[in-house]
Amino acid sequence: MRQLVSRLRSHRWLLVMLLVALILRAALAPQWAYLKPDFTDENFWRSWMQAIHQQGLLNIFRTTGTDYVGYHYVLWLLDIAYGRLGGGSYDASSPSLHLLLKAPPILFDLALIVAVYAVSRSLFEELRASNGKTLALVAAAVIALQPAVLYDSAVWSQTDSAVTLAMLLALFLVARGRIGWGFAVWAAGFLVKPHPVIVLPLLLYMAWRKGGKKPVVGAVTILLVVSMGLLPWLLHGDAGNLLRVYHSLAGADYERLSASAWNLWWFFDITSQPKPEQVAFAFLTYRMIGLLLSAGAGLLALLYLRARQSLEGALVSAAYLTFAFYMLPISTHERYLYPFLALLLPVAVVRARWRALYGAASLAFFVNLFVVAPPMESYAGRWVDSPLSVAVASLNCLLFALFTGALATVALPSAAALALPKLRRKALDATATPVGVHGNASLQESHR
Repeated sequence: MRQLVSRLRSHRWLLVMLLVALILRAALAPQWAYLKPDFTDENFWRSWMQAIHQQGLLNIFRTTGTDYVGYHYVLWLLDIAYGRLGGGSYDASSPSLHLLLKAPPILFDLALIVAVYAVSRSLFEELRASNGKTLALVAAAVIALQPAVLYDSAVWSQTDSAVTLAMLLALFLVARGRIGWGFAVWAAGFLVKPHPVIVLPLLLYMAWRKGGKKPVVGAVTILLVVSMGLLPWLLHGDAGNLLRVYHSLAGADYERLSASAWNLWWFFDITSQPKPEQVAFAFLTYRMIGLLLSAGAGLLALLYLRARQSLEGALVSAAYLTFAFYMLPISTHERYLYPFLALLLPVAVVRARWRALYGAASLAFFVNLFVVAPPMESYAGRWVDSPLSVAVASLNCLLFALFTGALATVALPSAAALALPKLRRKALDATATPVGVHGNASLQESHR
């Protein structure tokens, strides 16, 4: 008991911060985020929760067109809690249901704050930074008070903090050699939403660098956790429905290049409005170009991680990949930049050169969220295609170009230093003539 009290006292400022974060979110929770007049994303949670209540959790893929998988476990638990609290009405105007649906995102926010604090402390100890505990509290305060983080969960009722939490912890655990736990956390995040796939190449590379069969351990762990999560529906005969969900997410087509993300493709949507499968150049469609650019960004991130094999390198590489995931593929949503806020933050706190990028991207991201889904119904959709969106998209392109350049200046020289000696050896081997060859040539010459 004394040890518990002592630990709580040592983390009292973190606990105060969590309380402040909770109060702020509770104050914002009554608000709504309107994508269109009389339309919110929260309506999906409400309708799926009602379907679970009426037809059961196992029938969710048969009675609705849901494109979520693991989060239905959370909605199932919410439905049980709602019944115990004397709910009953699944009407969109129900205040109690409205607040209850925001409870999981807010709790995931609090967990993310703690994770940012823990990862930051570990990173600062590794870097031997002075006042590491104070700097970790600064990092936790930034993520707790981030306008975009507050808005995404407390107003919009989104689950991005859960996915980001899984990505951050997976990177941290694998970097510290806890391979099984790291990939298990990653798999849990993948079940909520597939977005953690962004950092999977980094996790596999780090596991490979640890030696032995650690990548195999990671792959087996993913298979086990994901299988356990999907098992009830697989036994229920919903394998085809699960494949449909994941296929629809991988090939989403909103008949425009960007699904409200103010990125590289936003300029095309504002002007010529091409379709994703339309040919852009030669035989390449816009979707193919997006995939190629994304693959290039993935390669650059891996090369950077190879040059900076540390927790810091992993966080920077992962932050870059999340930025690329927001900027380059076709049909990305405005919220896809969210993990960047937590992944780069510990590094930005201790490395001054990343702060301007972090601050500018955070502001641009919040403006994107606020304009796409404002809290005032009368403003829904009003400013989405405005000159402001073009200005923010231009800023995002500039920031991403600078981020790419910063990684390239480290990754490419390191890759060249590795490749050049091998190329030189091959060149020397090609020019060197074995003695046996000279002998054969002489024999041939005398035979003539």
